[in-house]
Amino acid sequence: MCDDGKSMGNKGWVKEESLIGQVPEAMWQGELEKSSSKYHVVAAWAAIIFDPVFAITDYLNIPEAWSHLLAIRLCVSLITLTVLILRNRFYLPSHIIVVVPFTLISLQNAYTYGLINDSDLLGHNLNFTALLIGTGMFVAWSWRYSFVAILLSIISTAYFVNGNSNLQINEFFVQGGLILISSFIFMSMLVQTRYNLTIREIKARLALQISNNEVRVQNEEIKLRNHEILAQAEEINGINENLENIVRERTAELEKKNKALEEYAFINAHKLRSPVASILGLINLMKKVQTIDQGKDVLEHLEISAEKLDDVVSSITKAIERGDKK
Repeated sequence: MCDDGKSMGNKGWVKEESLIGQVPEAMWQGELEKSSSKYHVVAAWAAIIFDPVFAITDYLNIPEAWSHLLAIRLCVSLITLTVLILRNRFYLPSHIIVVVPFTLISLQNAYTYGLINDSDLLGHNLNFTALLIGTGMFVAWSWRYSFVAILLSIISTAYFVNGNSNLQINEFFVQGGLILISSFIFMSMLVQTRYNLTIREIKARLALQISNNEVRVQNEEIKLRNHEILAQAEEINGINENLENIVRERTAELEKKNKALEEYAFINAHKLRSPVASILGLINLMKKVQTIDQGKDVLEHLEISAEKLDDVVSSITKAIERGDKK
């Protein structure tokens, strides 16, 4: 029983995978765009609004460069807003509107490493880590975008950290650098997992929709065939009823003809035999007649018998005609 259950489960899984694999790429990509668009728009607006707000931390931690960083943050927000506005006009995929601010903010954070001291490393690394985790929770894009964005972030971060004489490489790793690197890996895995799960959910939903449509079409075909069968059955019933009527009419006609034949047989057996017998008898008498007077009498009787025979034949003809007309 357990093996049967496993076998049925495996067959069900294989069937499900087969149905999911039949979903056209253009269809699930369109649904993916619809599904992820709202999250990407929210993430883009969050970047537009909150990135300049974080200039407050720059003012507290790097007061000598906060205005410079504020200008950079405002430029990032302006670029993100421009991409968001032009998205519909140029039919940009929704993940572009989050790739742009994520990459720009990552470069902005990397640039900030060139302005801070060792004492600010931990806070800045944690801020960068929060950006990565937040991105992983909201976005859904292919691993290629994660790879490019993370690669640019790592290269730019390494460049500015190495170019800042106030920072030590070992201090960078001790004060949150390892957490930051782990966050890069975690973010890429989280984004890819969400991306794959979202695609699978969309494919499963579309496969179910396609399957339901196929079932609906098959049901409609079955209904149509049932209607055709019913129509054919009604036609056959009509033909059968017509045949029954024809058979009844023919049977009645045959019965009438049989009655006419019976009447003819009766006439033949009773009425026709009598004048015929008389004629035959008179003929025998004529053979024995000796005088003319006797011959005249026989002829008169012969004429009477012939008239009777004619009447009988006429009655037979009329009886047969009645049978044909009935």
